[in-house]
Amino acid sequence: MPTLTPNIENRVRKLAKPSNAAQGLQPLFEAVSNSVYAVEDRFEKEVGKGKISISVTSLSSPDKIEIVVSDNGIGLDTNRYEAFCTIDTDFKRAKGGKGVGRLFWLDAFKEIIVESVYNTTNGRSRRVFSFVLNNKEQIRPSVEDQPAAALSIGTTITFRGLRTQEYADTFPKRADTFLRYFSAHFIADFLMGDGPTIEVDLDGDLTTYPQAVADLTVGKPLKADSFELKGFGNFSIIGFTCRAEASTGLDGKHQLHLLANGRTVETRKVDNLLGVTNLERNSERDLVFHGCVSGEYLDARVNEGRTAFNLTEKTLNQISRGCMEKVRTTLLPAQVEAYVKERQANYQSFVSRYPTFGFDDDETQLERVPFHATTAEEFAAGLVKYQIRREEDRQDALQTLIEALDLERVPANFQQIVIDAAKGIQASEQLALAQHVVRRKLALELLEKLIKRIRTRDGKDDDHHLEKTLHSFIVPMGVRGDNPKEIKSRAHELWIVDERLAFTRAFASDKRLDAILAKGGSADRPDLLLWDLAYGLGVTESDELDSVNVSEPLRTVMIVEFKKPGRTSYPAAEDQLENQITKYLAQLQGGEIESFDRTRVRVAHDCIFHCYVVADIIGDLKQQLSNWETTANGQGRIRPLKNQYRGSIEVIQWQDLVNDAWMRNNATLRAAGLSRSRPTLTTGLPPHSEVSREQAFEPAGK
Repeated sequence: MPTLTPNIENRVRKLAKPSNAAQGLQPLFEAVSNSVYAVEDRFEKEVGKGKISISVTSLSSPDKIEIVVSDNGIGLDTNRYEAFCTIDTDFKRAKGGKGVGRLFWLDAFKEIIVESVYNTTNGRSRRVFSFVLNNKEQIRPSVEDQPAAALSIGTTITFRGLRTQEYADTFPKRADTFLRYFSAHFIADFLMGDGPTIEVDLDGDLTTYPQAVADLTVGKPLKADSFELKGFGNFSIIGFTCRAEASTGLDGKHQLHLLANGRTVETRKVDNLLGVTNLERNSERDLVFHGCVSGEYLDARVNEGRTAFNLTEKTLNQISRGCMEKVRTTLLPAQVEAYVKERQANYQSFVSRYPTFGFDDDETQLERVPFHATTAEEFAAGLVKYQIRREEDRQDALQTLIEALDLERVPANFQQIVIDAAKGIQASEQLALAQHVVRRKLALELLEKLIKRIRTRDGKDDDHHLEKTLHSFIVPMGVRGDNPKEIKSRAHELWIVDERLAFTRAFASDKRLDAILAKGGSADRPDLLLWDLAYGLGVTESDELDSVNVSEPLRTVMIVEFKKPGRTSYPAAEDQLENQITKYLAQLQGGEIESFDRTRVRVAHDCIFHCYVVADIIGDLKQQLSNWETTANGQGRIRPLKNQYRGSIEVIQWQDLVNDAWMRNNATLRAAGLSRSRPTLTTGLPPHSEVSREQAFEPAGK
């Protein structure tokens, strides 16, 4: 009767081709696994007596490479030899063998020679054969059942030359890369430590396993008794805490090795599932976790090459999550508890910097973000959708209230609904205002440090650089705020100078007057010139913003000059503040400022100029201002402009500028109805305030 004839060449051609180093090494992994099985068959419970050696020469040359895998296992006796000669044999089915691993050899290597010594009923025998890719004759014996009483039992397989370009491209060419992938593939077996000794000789450089991996473990293995995952049956886990080198070559730090029939099939990064950033054990820090998972469900669902599971990614994720939950609760409870406390502290620090995300209690918010979340970005990414939903729900509720007012009959509980809605709006605004206060606090702290640094560095090389930095922090230098393409002009902190300037765009910072004025103007560059009253200083002709006509002449302009903190010398005539300011005014009064869009705005002849100089009143400047009036706080100086100019020049001390800004920030805090009681969110106050800058607050009623 006719039978089906196997086409080995076609079968090998259809095998999945390697696309990375791990897959390129798969044929060698198959050979090593076969040697492990042979050792187990011979020594059974004394498998520790087994020895496997792997010798690799000419690793960097795909054409010349030679790999010799030797073991002292049971050898290819009659039954095992027949199984070797049978494709898809079920000889090793009990161990998960599919009988196709050696087909990968044919796909990868040009030449394969097998030599084996084994016991028979008549004594010890030896056989040698070539294994070739051919449809008619794959096994070509050169020695068959030859007596070999003097030889040791075991099998040696020699592989020479990589056959296909796919294997030539992906097979590791460096010793460290080879060892990295070899260790990663068998690490679960090595961690278990109950297998044979394996020696890897890479062009004379020897590495011994499992000792090389055992040296990386810290403490005893952690075992989880058999536990059930709903829908997947029973599993067991053996966990190891290892030094970081154990994860070299693997994706991530913490690993979960999924085994089938005692062999690693897939290793999955579980950093996010474990959550713990670094483990600590036996006084060693920065350790990593490796868990080895076994279960009948996995044994029954591995592919024929034992390179992957016949399971969806969703299923593998479910199994991994369930196993890691067991690891957290059973194997590493102390480390996880410490991590949870640190994570809570990180979250509270996050909310202190970004109060708008503190719209629910800490426990609720932490449950909404992934367990591995510990950074500001990770917390924000997990909470932003809840923040959006919360705001949308509030807006929907308000819209419902508005629509209810159009109904013929208003609900009886309408008053309470309005009260609740108002509370929700207030809570939302308080959080937003808290965010505003915190951001300004950081800005003011930086400003103070800059001023202090400039004073202490007086006369040093970085003096000028720091002075420019101070100016640029308050408002970027060399820009016009009305230039829509000048993005950096929007990142100013002009509220420090005057709260009304928080959103102004009509200013010129360190720009020449001849570049600002439509006609005339000199190369003089005021530190800061502001002119658009609608955004900066209020409305000229009307209290209604919409009534502003930009063609009307400007009747209020602000000029700000910054003098270096700590400066004591003002010797020249041009250093006289009044001379410097009136030089600017002479060019501005009656002139036309040309905005970036070419719109011209005339400066009225009766324009009021608010001129401010920010400086330390010491040295020459103190003498220069000795006949000026003092300001209300007794620290600054002020003088009205004379003759044809209207307005004033006010000299503000740097510390007063900062203190006033601190006070306004505190006023914002109080206006929001925030109480100072929680040590996770700090706000800033001036040093002489009755409340310290370090005192904390939280939204009232939270």
